[in-house]
Amino acid sequence: MTALAEAWLLAFVLAATFGAGALAVRAIGILLQERWSEPLSPLLVGIGRAMPVLLLMAVPLVLLAGRLYPWAGGPGAFRFLAAGGVILVLWCVLGRLLARPEPSRRLAGLALLPLVLSAAIGFEDWALSRDEGWTGSLNGLSMLVGGAVGMLGLAVLAQGCPTDREARTGVERALLTFGIAALWFVFVPFVTVWAADLPGEAAWYLRRGEGIWAVVKMGIALPALAGAVALGVVPQWAPWRMRAVCALMVLHHVALVLWTVRPDAPLAPGAASGAPSVLADAIVIAAILLLALAAVRWAGRRSAEPV
Repeated sequence: MTALAEAWLLAFVLAATFGAGALAVRAIGILLQERWSEPLSPLLVGIGRAMPVLLLMAVPLVLLAGRLYPWAGGPGAFRFLAAGGVILVLWCVLGRLLARPEPSRRLAGLALLPLVLSAAIGFEDWALSRDEGWTGSLNGLSMLVGGAVGMLGLAVLAQGCPTDREARTGVERALLTFGIAALWFVFVPFVTVWAADLPGEAAWYLRRGEGIWAVVKMGIALPALAGAVALGVVPQWAPWRMRAVCALMVLHHVALVLWTVRPDAPLAPGAASGAPSVLADAIVIAAILLLALAAVRWAGRRSAEPV
């Protein structure tokens, strides 16, 4: 049961970061009236309409909370669970609003603010609250930015490189901007903890600087992001270079979520009776991926139907 709980948490956080990232990319594209967002709209709109899937995914997470979070049996459990439910409902509403045929810039701007605030709280609760010494930082926002980076890369890989020159140039700028922002969020929380000498947060980073987790961060996540930014610095990308940048950004985000979520498994209540399993991770993530793809395709067909 512990392996299932750990696998479900990892799958849920991955899905939530990609989902919130899709809403952020959609809102920013509308707000800035960028042409690069138009070719990506079908996928982003489909994900926005499929956000209720996250509510379904959260139900097993609530049932398994006692194996994942130290606070699950305490007086603050209801606050954490209620806050998570409110955030997911909010994202469902924002997904529907941003999926409108012609959403206004004002609507996009109004949607972006609660999205950022709720993501900062939600990802801190879902991914980081297993360490009772953790007091919060920019890491929740870092996961939202990483999700936007990964989602933008995934959308370009799925929809293909834009054929219009202006739209392609816009995608280049967007990928590079999001990549630099993600790189900034990788370093700033760490530097803040180091400069302020915060013991609880320092312990959080120390666990992630040992063994396999150091390899995941320094050998996969960081080189993938740095490589994507380096490939993206020179303008007028060839199609192969755009695909390479996008693939590296997706790889960075998946590795970053794994590095953020999994090292705290030994602190979870369920660690006394079991441990994570690679097989359970693969089965649960594959099942969730198939469910998400089916939901997005269904939502995309619904949005394409004439009114």
